[in-house]
Amino acid sequence: MNKFPTRKPIRLKEYDYSTAGYYYVTICTRNRENTFGKYENVVGALLACARIELSIIGKIIDKQWNDIKNQYDNVELDQYIIMPNHIHGILIINKREGASPSPTISQIIRSFKSKSALEYVKYINDNNLNISGKIWQRSFYDHVIRNKQSLNAIREYISNNPLKWDDDENNIKNNRLTG
Repeated sequence: MNKFPTRKPIRLKEYDYSTAGYYYVTICTRNRENTFGKYENVVGALLACARIELSIIGKIIDKQWNDIKNQYDNVELDQYIIMPNHIHGILIINKREGASPSPTISQIIRSFKSKSALEYVKYINDNNLNISGKIWQRSFYDHVIRNKQSLNAIREYISNNPLKWDDDENNIKNNRLTG
C-alpha cells in the first residue's frame, strides 16, 4: 500500500488565529496554473510599472476577496494583489464585541475559496464550458504580522510583486487566460 508523505503543519501551534491583529496570506492556484490573468511589465524612461489583465476567474477572485469585509463585521482588508497563479493579501481582524467568537484566518480563507469556486463553477455551467472548476491548491500560507516594520515590508513586497513576475519561478512564459 502506498503511504503518502505527512504534510508538515504550517500554522503556529499555540497561536489563536482569531486574535485581533494583521495577517498576511498567500493563496495559490491548483498546480500553480496561471489562470487569474496576465501581467505585462512596462518599463518607461522614469519608472517601471506592471499592468494586469484579469481573466474571468481573476475577476471572480477580486470580487470575492473584496466581499470578505461584508461577510465579517470585524474583518478589514488591507493591501492585496492578484497575480496569475496566486493572491497575496493582508487581513485585519478587529476585536469583536459581544459573545460570538471572531472567525479564524482559516475560516475566512476557507469561505473565500469556497465562494469563489462556487461562483466560477456557476460561470462554467452557465456558459457550457468543458473545463475544470477546480481553482485552489490545498491550504494557504500565513504570517502573523507583529509590528509596523513587518507590516510596511509586506506592503512593499505586495506592491513590488508584479514587477518581479517576469523572474518568478512559477511564471509560465506562454501564459494563457482561462474563461
